[in-house]
Amino acid sequence: MKSTNFSLTFITATAFLVLSGFLYPVAHSCCLQSWCSADCHKTEGKVIYHQTMTPTWLEAHASYIDSSRASTAQQLTFNAGSVGQAALLKVPMIPAGVLKVSTPLTVEITVAHDISIGGQSVDSDIRYGVSDGIRFIGFEAPDKGNYVNHAPYYGAEGMSGATLSSSQYNPVTPKRSDSIYPGQLVFTPKLDERWGSCYTAHDGGFVRTAGYNNRLILSKGLILEVYKSNKEERVGIRFIKVSITQDDA
Repeated sequence: MKSTNFSLTFITATAFLVLSGFLYPVAHSCCLQSWCSADCHKTEGKVIYHQTMTPTWLEAHASYIDSSRASTAQQLTFNAGSVGQAALLKVPMIPAGVLKVSTPLTVEITVAHDISIGGQSVDSDIRYGVSDGIRFIGFEAPDKGNYVNHAPYYGAEGMSGATLSSSQYNPVTPKRSDSIYPGQLVFTPKLDERWGSCYTAHDGGFVRTAGYNNRLILSKGLILEVYKSNKEERVGIRFIKVSITQDDA
């Protein structure tokens, strides 16, 4: 009888230790949401924000979506509106007070478009980028109709708001020999250096860099923002994927 009691006691104690993580430690994540403190990743990497934004996710989490849209699970389509330079989307990513002003950050924004809109004779000049709630830096991706005298994308910046004001652009040339409208683009702003790059598959892989006059105040937080150029612009967004990495100093 004593032997049986000892076995039960031993099993119970062992189960408690295992569940508590003393015998077989379990790796716990301190990142329970899309953004997390940089301290959480000292041994796990430096990604402080990562989110794949599907149309359904955007409808649920964006702080602003323009009313000129039609939404399905496959695509978020913005139609012509009544206001030029209008904001189409705003998505809060990093809250104010989390980052230091001098934090070295690289943002990667991947966008998948409906090529039946931008790739046809439809106005679809769209700007994607990041703001601190005051200033915006990013890239403009024009429609295929602009390829006769424009590059497939170029740096854009301005003042954030219901519309993008005080807009400035990097040179829109050189144009590319390949006139195929890309279904996917990758924008990579380096926020602490006022620098960015963009990549598409044009001509076997085309990279364009940009320099910005504006510097974001990172301690104010970071917001993904999307704007149109003229009021007639249309765009179909399949998804947006954003990753923010804190670089080594």
